[in-house]
Amino acid sequence: MSEYIDKRTVVQDVPVARRTVVETRRGMSGVAVTGLVVAAITAAAVITMMIVNSQQRNSDEALAQERARTAAAQQALAQPAQQPPVIVNMPPAQPPMLAIPYPVPGPSSAPIFARTAPSNASVEIDVTSRLQTDELLRPYAVNVKVSGGVATLSGKVPDEDLKKRAEKLALNVNAVHSVVNDIDVRP
Repeated sequence: MSEYIDKRTVVQDVPVARRTVVETRRGMSGVAVTGLVVAAITAAAVITMMIVNSQQRNSDEALAQERARTAAAQQALAQPAQQPPVIVNMPPAQPPMLAIPYPVPGPSSAPIFARTAPSNASVEIDVTSRLQTDELLRPYAVNVKVSGGVATLSGKVPDEDLKKRAEKLALNVNAVHSVVNDIDVRP
């Protein structure tokens, strides 16, 4: 803050003698007030820029996390689940010790290693993998649910040809017997 001294000469009605009046004003000069206003505006602008930068950084981090979760989910869908191998323990063949008075049933006609039907989850993964590996359908989110060999497709695609393409790909999976195509066509 600066002080200034204002010296003035006051002349009265009748000039008898010359008197110098010294007035002292205390306060801030116009330059000092202007400087404070400019400093306050600059500080407000810097604080606003820091807040906006912090918000942008937070939204960028959230977007990066969302992209990482999406990539992990797509990678998990692309890799089919591995099922443990079926191990059949057969007891060692032993010859009969005593003669049995009643007839023994003959060997069964069923194969020893009967193939089991795949689970609904593994069929869903197979259908989803087919849809995700297709170049034309990959950009669109098509949901797959399987129950008892019936695959239900849902989601949105831009034209009827992609809807039919998704249905054909689902029917090409071995365990799928029929397809319910609930995909919406929205250009």
